[in-house]
Amino acid sequence: MKPEPCGKSKKPMIYISEKPAQILYRSGENHLAIGTIGRVSNTIDYALPSESIRHAEKELVYHVTGVAFERIVMLNQVHGDEIIELAAYPAKDLPWIADADGMITALPALCLVIRTADCVPVFTFDEKKKLLGAAHSGWKGCQLDITGKLIRMMKAKGSTPSDVSLFILPSIGPDSYRVNDDVARLFPEETVRKNGTPFVNLRKSVMRSALREGIRTERIFHANICTLQNESYFSHRRGDAGRNLNFGIIHPQRENPQSLHTEHPDSNSSGP
Repeated sequence: MKPEPCGKSKKPMIYISEKPAQILYRSGENHLAIGTIGRVSNTIDYALPSESIRHAEKELVYHVTGVAFERIVMLNQVHGDEIIELAAYPAKDLPWIADADGMITALPALCLVIRTADCVPVFTFDEKKKLLGAAHSGWKGCQLDITGKLIRMMKAKGSTPSDVSLFILPSIGPDSYRVNDDVARLFPEETVRKNGTPFVNLRKSVMRSALREGIRTERIFHANICTLQNESYFSHRRGDAGRNLNFGIIHPQRENPQSLHTEHPDSNSSGP
């Protein structure tokens, strides 16, 4: 399924391509790359110790982006709403940099990675301020409005909502996310019932948060890929132990990011 913006625009900016292992948004004009490395490329043994897993994951991200290990930043995600600002490059290679579920940076050539297996990976980008954000939003993150918090942090750093694009990468879809009543009650506007069973649309919750904060509909890009239904991606609900590696990076202006192993044909282009 081709990823697409939720609205139309006259000016193509972000090129979109899809491969079995990776969905990728690119803007040559802004040197932005945002994507997902799925299970087709990720053959890591997730029975290994945590630090060994993270090293192997960074190696995968390195091969896609060309970014050095110490500048590939991961979190120990805890299903909260803590968001850290990265104002300086890490001094050394770390398996994770903090117990948190979001990051924000204006540093070029710093690769932000969100690890998921059904939860919603959210990325934000201000094309004028060159500010990049990333968040991990499961049902707890949606309840805590981590997407809204991320956008508010960008506003506090000078971002104007009309300049911000938001990206929803592969995650569990509304037809697959069956929940118990206690979770469904938290999402009255995002829940539908099928034969009495509640299903929650986490992506809709993320979009509502973005729209409330002033993000324009045409600047919300949606991969439209369900991790449970599409076996090219890891899914916790399917019983997978692996993780989809969702990444975002602003390449330095002097560089042409050809290290990204993907295509961006004009026939698939769309954007704000």
